Amino acid sequence: MPLYEYRCQCCGERFERLVRTVTGDRAIQPAVVCPRCRSEQVERLLSAFARTSPACAPAPSGAG
Repeated sequence: MPLYEYRCQCCGERFERLVRTVTGDRAIQPAVVCPRCRSEQVERLLSAFARTSPACAPAPSGAG
């Protein structure tokens, strides 16, 4: 299940939800409500995804 970030258009609250989007061969679009004001007028935000990078190499000793 993907984790999506949302912003409420009524109160501005930002929140995240785990959303199941596919069950079997049917796509499901669940209603997402704001946890603060209970409005369904929310927009899904574009989120940066996590990326791992290789460990940094240690600095060479005796430099300078």
